[in-house]
Parts: sequence; structure tokens; C-alpha cells
Amino acid sequence: MILNDNIVFELQHVGGVSKYWSKTIARLDDSERDIAFLEGPDVMENIFRAEMVLTKPIMVERGRPALRRFTGSKSRAEVFHSSYYRISRRARANVLTIHDFMNEMFPSSFRDPILAQLKKRACRHATAIAVVSQRTKLDLLRHYPFVDPGRVHVTYNGVDDEFYPEVFSATFAAGPETLIPRGYFLYVGTRGHCKNFPYVLKILSEARSSGLELPLIMVGGGPLLEAEWVLAEAQGLPRDTIRHIHGLPDTTLRRLYSNCTALLIPSIYEGFGLPAAEAARCGALVLTARGSALDEIVGETDFAFDLCRKGEPARVLTLGLDSAAAEAERVRIQRRSAMFDWDASAARLMEIYDGL
Repeated sequence: MILNDNIVFELQHVGGVSKYWSKTIARLDDSERDIAFLEGPDVMENIFRAEMVLTKPIMVERGRPALRRFTGSKSRAEVFHSSYYRISRRARANVLTIHDFMNEMFPSSFRDPILAQLKKRACRHATAIAVVSQRTKLDLLRHYPFVDPGRVHVTYNGVDDEFYPEVFSATFAAGPETLIPRGYFLYVGTRGHCKNFPYVLKILSEARSSGLELPLIMVGGGPLLEAEWVLAEAQGLPRDTIRHIHGLPDTTLRRLYSNCTALLIPSIYEGFGLPAAEAARCGALVLTARGSALDEIVGETDFAFDLCRKGEPARVLTLGLDSAAAEAERVRIQRRSAMFDWDASAARLMEIYDGL
């Protein structure tokens, strides 16, 4: 039996890891393999799990999830695959999925060293480790050199079917905003240190200096803090330049991706970078920074910022965001985005199970 541990649904109400796990186990549940799920009584508080109806057997686990994540599972299985760094000492083989190394590389709270230790312990006991990008594999082998590279398998994240080009020729509504196609920059997600949001403001400022006075539409992450407004104004950006929208369904996000001048995602570090892959699938121009897993999403391109060099925003903007080169770039990365497929990811995972 392959036992999939759903503990992440108890640890997150919403989040990237629980989304990944829901997309994965939905496909495992449809497979013909001998699969069961292990979960506590509060999993339905997670928005992704609440929308799922699993047909395979469910084994109920008691106790506080915060404690169970440390003690590990006592369940027997041929293969035990935890959604969040747990192991079972009674399983014949343990499988682990690692999404990034934020806890080790950019700790920001007391929880990060704890999570890093849980990850390290899980790596020591894992028979196979799935990672969501080549960059994450390199980080794994650098931080935990005791891991055998032959046990590490790259299984890229996928892009949801809801994301595809939906291009408008006239104004359209996105939440409270009425927008012009190709008349705005887009930013999606949180604004922690690794997201490099000050660089986004630098790009906007450079664009205004070159005559491209477009607003920035921000989705998620909460409204700007006062310190961020001060930074924006120091870059010469009026307050009406930046507009925040939250609580959008994927259908609206698809329209925003499809009609933006460009998605700005100049992150210092990403384990994968799902907004970049989603935007690429919608035919958007995606402006990333070099040096993280975003390189794997956009591939070799001139439309990426080298954060170690001065004048990069001006250089990229000089290429023209509505030029023939930009149009060719949109087509290229949309085709490339086909490699990020949930079905292929789950199939690769089942190959790993079969090999065990």
C-alpha cells in the first residue's frame, strides 16, 4: 500500500504547498494503484481539501497536528509519502517532496530553523526525494550533501486548466478596476524579502521615465504598508500608480495575466514560481530576474534582469514591451509552459512509487 499523508491540510488554511498536494493526490486518487490517505479530523478547514471528494480509503489519525508533525507517523505502509516533512519508521520506504530552501537560506522567524530541522530529518530517512525544480535539487545537495543525488527526482509543478489566453480588445473589469488591455503592469503574490518588491518599484519608475506611464495592478499580498508607499514615492511614483486587488477567482486572474503589458516577478529566490508559469500559459510577457528556478520557467531570454548589473530595468524596457521581439517572447514562453503539467507531475511521482 502507498500511504499519502495529508497533514498539510491541517497546517495550512490555504497555501502553495497545500495546493500542490491537492492537485497531486486528486490524480493519485484516480489511479489504479493501491493507495490510501492518512489525515486528521480538521483537514476540511483547508480550502483545497474541502473541495475534494476522495474515493480511496482514508485512515484517520488522532492528536494535535503540531505534535504529530514532530513525532512522525506510526502507520505501516510499503511507501509513505508525507505532504509536509513527516516520516514513518514503520514504512518500508519514505518519499519526501521539497519545494524550496527558504527556511535555510532566508530565515525570518523562529519557525524557520525548526522547519529546516524537520526537513533535514526527513531527508535522512527518505528513500526517494521529489523536488519541484532543478534549482531546488541543487539547493538540496548543497545544504544536505549526505543525500545521494540518485535518490532525488525533479517533478515540476503544473499549471491549472483554468489558465489559458483570454485576450480582450476593449476595456474589461477585474474586481473594482476597469482596465485597458496591455495598459498595466501586473504583480501577483506576497512581498517578502525574496520577492524583491523594491525592484518592481524601480522598474515602474524607469518605465515612467521612458514615457510608459502604466499603473501596477497588485493581486494578493495585502495593501502596501506605509513604508512601501514612502519607498514608492521616493521613486517618483504617485499613489494612484499602484492599485491592490484581493480575493479574485482564477477566471479573473486569467484575464489579468492574458491582458497585462507584463508580469513583473524579479524575485531573488524562488523554488518554482507558479505565477510566472501561470502567466506564461496565458500568453503574458514575464519579466523575471536571473538566478532562481524562474530561469527554468522562462528559459534563455533577454527579457530577464541581471540583479548584479546596473541599468537592467532600462535595458529590458529598451527591448520594447510591445515590439516584435516581445511578441515572439510571449509565444516562446507560452509554448515552454506546456512542460509544467499536473498530470505529468503525478505520473512522474507514480513512477517513483513503482520503482520502490
